[in-house]
Amino acid sequence: METRFIFLEAGFFIGLSLGNKNMKFKKLLDKILQKMWPSCCEQLSAVTDALQNIAQSSKTIKNQYHKTVGQLEEKASSISILKDFSDVCYITFDPEELLYIVLERSLLLTNSNLGSILTLEEPNGKSFMVTATIGGGEFVKKGDKIDFETSIAKYAVINKSPLVVKDIENDSRFGRKNRSRYGTKSFICLPIKTSTKIIGVLTISRKNEDKHYSREDVAILTSLVSIAAFRYENLRLLKGIDRKTLYLKSIETILKILRSNSRGSELLHAIINEIQEVIPFDYGIVMAIDECKPDYISIISSLSTEPANIANRYQFKFQGSLIDKALKQEGILIIDDTKELCSDIEKELFVNQGCKSCLLAPIKMNGVNKGLLALSAKSHIMLLKAHDFIKMVVKALSLAIDQNWLSEAVVQRKQELDTIRKIGTALASSTFDIKQVLNYTMDMIREAMNVEAGSLYLVKGDELEFAAAFNIEAASIKRLRLKLGQGVPGYVASKGESIIINDTQASPYFFPDTANHEDFKTRSALCIPMISQGKVVGVIEAINKINGDFVGNDKDLLQSIGASVSIAIENAGLYSEIMSIAEQERGIRTMFQKFVPKEVLEKIVHGSETGIESIKELKILTLLNVDIRGFSDISRRLGPQKTVSLLNHFFSIMGGLVFKHYGIVDKYLGDGFLAIFGAPVSNSIDADNAIAAALEMQASVSSLNDYLIKELGTSITIGISVHTGEMVVGNIGFDMKMDYTVIGDSVNDVFRLQELTKPINNGILISEKTSRASQSLLDMIEIDSSSCSETSLRNFKIYELLGFQNDYIGAHSN
Repeated sequence: METRFIFLEAGFFIGLSLGNKNMKFKKLLDKILQKMWPSCCEQLSAVTDALQNIAQSSKTIKNQYHKTVGQLEEKASSISILKDFSDVCYITFDPEELLYIVLERSLLLTNSNLGSILTLEEPNGKSFMVTATIGGGEFVKKGDKIDFETSIAKYAVINKSPLVVKDIENDSRFGRKNRSRYGTKSFICLPIKTSTKIIGVLTISRKNEDKHYSREDVAILTSLVSIAAFRYENLRLLKGIDRKTLYLKSIETILKILRSNSRGSELLHAIINEIQEVIPFDYGIVMAIDECKPDYISIISSLSTEPANIANRYQFKFQGSLIDKALKQEGILIIDDTKELCSDIEKELFVNQGCKSCLLAPIKMNGVNKGLLALSAKSHIMLLKAHDFIKMVVKALSLAIDQNWLSEAVVQRKQELDTIRKIGTALASSTFDIKQVLNYTMDMIREAMNVEAGSLYLVKGDELEFAAAFNIEAASIKRLRLKLGQGVPGYVASKGESIIINDTQASPYFFPDTANHEDFKTRSALCIPMISQGKVVGVIEAINKINGDFVGNDKDLLQSIGASVSIAIENAGLYSEIMSIAEQERGIRTMFQKFVPKEVLEKIVHGSETGIESIKELKILTLLNVDIRGFSDISRRLGPQKTVSLLNHFFSIMGGLVFKHYGIVDKYLGDGFLAIFGAPVSNSIDADNAIAAALEMQASVSSLNDYLIKELGTSITIGISVHTGEMVVGNIGFDMKMDYTVIGDSVNDVFRLQELTKPINNGILISEKTSRASQSLLDMIEIDSSSCSETSLRNFKIYELLGFQNDYIGAHSN
């Protein structure tokens, strides 16, 4: 069948080709065709169908070919874009520029026109930051922050896989309408993964096309992002190395600054300058918490590229402010836009200084927040990148502040010690004039303590009496008398405890009459007691600390001054007491020295000073008793005043002679006295001294009477008895009344001997013991003592003394 068909077909075509040249053949062929036509038609129909099938297949193949060629061209274009991007990657050294190129190529590869790259903010990743954007207009700008929790991009980060959304409004995962600024309802969100972590997401969309994104789009974008992530990580590492090198170099410089001789604001300023070399901030301040008022913080150093109206030492309360928040969270706090700040102190510190964004980092010492570093810049991105550097810097600042505090403490202590030494030296060498001591004390307080005024009160009974002051009108408070317990000074005096009050208006001890003066109002006060021998003798009050509050160091210094002043006051009191006693002693000594030889007096004084008391000493002494005869008649005749005058003149003459010959007047006996020779200092010629004194007394009666007759109209006669014997000599009596005197039988004997002198006008009688004790040859005659009523005198001979047979060898003492 197939052979026949082929034959017919061949004949048919041959006939056509021969045309009219061979009609016979043609006719023959026609007959054959007519005969075979039905069968040929059937065959022809089959052939036609086959040809149509072939044509359709050819068209399909052609279309597929064109499609494949188009896909290949797209692949070639994508590969070219990827290759071009790969080349660009290695000539780009800025990570942000690289991400922008990634976004640009991504839009080109997917025929998109709207996209952004968001990077996770370090270190906590709580928000995205727009690092690159195309087509977003004013709605999405570079540097914007997007909250991580409320963004769709978080799903790509959490799942670590591409997020392809065909229609966000119908996607059950999100349940929200599309936003016009994001273009069509379809988009791709692709995580950007490095070898260690996800650093952000790539998001692309189209503005005016409803075509959905395909898996092929995801695949090509994944390739592009993978290349970019690898390069981005390398650039970040290189930049990180460069940045850390810069950080380490800066920290090394800061450590050198710390080791330098810089101190105080100079040290802090140098460190802030070095920080600015690394972080070009616009405005920076270092703050420290007030030790005495933990609710307050002070600016201790600042640096600004523009004029700022915040001065160093500016102090403010920080509770409830941004500073409080930074201190409580104990981490670096970055504020993207200071317009969000609302408290007055926040506005004053940052907004009013023109700050756009700011960073706050707590400064810790021994694990406790002691201060804060605040930096501001036009963009928070720069501050964010310096997060690690700031961590190191605040540690250096902590050391600097601690070093400053220690240095200030050392200087302050040295000044305090110098002040105390000066006060001690000055008070020790003072004249013990209490007024001068107190005035000098106030001068020292004015010089040593940074205060506006000061006052000093002394305790008088149950009151305080104003004593000295500076920078206060003394007349206004001189008349003021404070009861113990009244006002700050009265409270301190009654309790004996120091007190610091940095707000007098809020203090229960505030007493307006003492706290407010014409020149100023009392805002703060430091008051300490002056204690001597366990008792409060006064108080010192320092008023209104300049540039700050009173602290413990101020109290310690004032207490040291108070202690020195207490000693000075005590010494001044003792000095006054001693001077009073000395004055009395001087009067007594002046009077006593008329009757007691200097050597004897010094022996008594020095013996007492050395603890050698002259009491109950058994010694051999010579006693001399002189007596005025008929004194009762004389005193009645003269009267009391003239009698006293007579006695004073008599005792002056006769006592002077005793003194001249190294004796002492033991006691006055109304009309005479008893003198001792040989106590407290004994000598071998004590008897000779007593005899010599008696002879001169006898000889002086004539001149004495001349004076008495002339002045008083009378004359006297005397009797003198001298006896040597053993007796007890020393301080005899009790603690309320003590006399240096002699007791014993020999004392009685000298008075008994005096009775025998009555028959002899101006006569001198000596005992046998005295004549034996004398080393001089005496001119004397024995008298009859048998008629003496005292049996004790009958046991020894009694002589009337006429004088010396040779030169007197006494009148001196070894």
